[in-house]
Amino acid sequence: MTNPVAPEPVSDEEFAARLDRLGPFDRPLRLAVAVSGGPDSMALCLLAARWVRQRGGQILALTVDHRLRPDSTAEAAAVGASLARHDIPHRILTWSDAPARASQDEARRARYTLLEQACREAGIRDLLVAHHREDQAETVLLRLAKGTGVDGLAGMAVWRPAPWGRLLRPLLDLPKARLVATCAGFGVVPVDDPSNRRSRYARARLRAAREVLAAEGLTDDRLWDLARRAGLARAALERITAELGRRAVTLDPAGYAAVDLPALRDADPEIARRLLDSVTACIGGGAEARFDALERLAQALRDGALLGRTPGRTLGRCRLRAAGDRLLVFRERRGLPEIADPAPGISLLWDGRFRIEIPADARPGDRIAGWGDAAAGEGRAEGLPFDAAAVLPALWRAGHVLRPPRLGTAAETGLFLRFEPLRPLFPNGFPVV
Repeated sequence: MTNPVAPEPVSDEEFAARLDRLGPFDRPLRLAVAVSGGPDSMALCLLAARWVRQRGGQILALTVDHRLRPDSTAEAAAVGASLARHDIPHRILTWSDAPARASQDEARRARYTLLEQACREAGIRDLLVAHHREDQAETVLLRLAKGTGVDGLAGMAVWRPAPWGRLLRPLLDLPKARLVATCAGFGVVPVDDPSNRRSRYARARLRAAREVLAAEGLTDDRLWDLARRAGLARAALERITAELGRRAVTLDPAGYAAVDLPALRDADPEIARRLLDSVTACIGGGAEARFDALERLAQALRDGALLGRTPGRTLGRCRLRAAGDRLLVFRERRGLPEIADPAPGISLLWDGRFRIEIPADARPGDRIAGWGDAAAGEGRAEGLPFDAAAVLPALWRAGHVLRPPRLGTAAETGLFLRFEPLRPLFPNGFPVV
C-alpha cells in the first residue's frame, strides 16, 4: 500500500497569481482580511501579509467576536497575539447586541455588517475571506436542498461587489488540507471552533454526512465541478440579459428606469425574468426580489396585463407602473434610511443608490432622509417625476429641508449626489474560477 502524498503548502508564487487575477487594486495598496483563527483564514492572512509587504502595501486583519460562546473573547485575543508575532495589525470587532441564541444566518449577517463598517472606517476597499473548495461544495449542497436554480448551483463567486468595494475569495478552488499545511509551514497553530461540529447547524450536519455522500459519488470534487459548470451557464445567461437590457432599458441619473415593454414581452421568459431582477435590484439599492414574484410579474407582462392605472405594483423595494409601452421602475418610499448627525465633508453611499457629499455647513441635529412630500413643492428639476424625486435624499434641519438634492453638479443651495447603485444594472458576468 502506498502512503498518501502529503498536501503541499500554498506557495507565494501561487498565491500571487491568484491575487493578480483579482486585480487591479487601489494604490497605495491596502487590504483587509477576515480572520476567525481557523487554518483557512490564518493561512490566507499570512500569505496576504507577505504578498502586500512585498509590494509596499499595508494589511489589516479583522476578527469578529460574536460572543456566542464563553471562550470567544479569549480566542479573538489569541488570534491577535498570534498575528502580532508576524507583525500583522489586528482589530477585534465585537457583536455587542448579540442575542442569547443566534442562528448561523444571523451571525453571518452580523459578521459582514461589522466587517463592512471596519473597512469603511479604515478606507479599505478590498476585503479577503478564506472560503475554500469544501466551503463551495457545502454551499452547493445547501442550495440544492432548498430547490435552487442555476444561479444557486453556481455557488459563491470568486469576487463580488460590496458597499465598501469588493469581497474577494482567492482560495476558493483550493482544498482545506493545503491551507492546513500552509499554517504548519508558518509555524502557526490555528483555533478550533467547536460550533463547526454542532449538529443544530446545517453545515455541520453536512460535514458529518460527507463520507456517506462521497460513497454515493457526491464528492467535493463533483460538487465543485457542478458549481463551475453552473457558473459558466450563469455567466452566459447574464451576458444575454445584458444584451437585452442595453436595448430595452433606459437608466436615468435620478435613480429610476424605463423598460421597453414590447422588447420584454418578446424575450425568452428566463431572460425577461432576469432582466426584471437586474432592474429592480439596481433601482432598489441591491434588494433581492423573490424568484416566484419575478416569474409572476414576467408572465403578467407577457400576457399583456398592465400593472394597474394606480398605483402600480411593488417588488424588491421598487414600485412599478406601466406608462404606454414603457414599464417605469422607481424606488418605493418605504424603508428609506435616515442618517443622523452627518459629518461635514465626508462622502457616503445612501440607500445603496446615491453617493452623497455632505456639505461643510452640516451640523449636529441635521439628518439625511428622503425628500418625500416636500418634493412636490418648488425646487424639483424640470421633467423629474415626483415618484423619482420623493425617494432622493435631502439634508433636513429642524423638520425642514435645508438642502434639496442636486444631481451631478455641486451647488451651494443643494445636496450634491451622484447615482452609484450598489448593484449595477448590467453585472460584468458571474466570475468563474
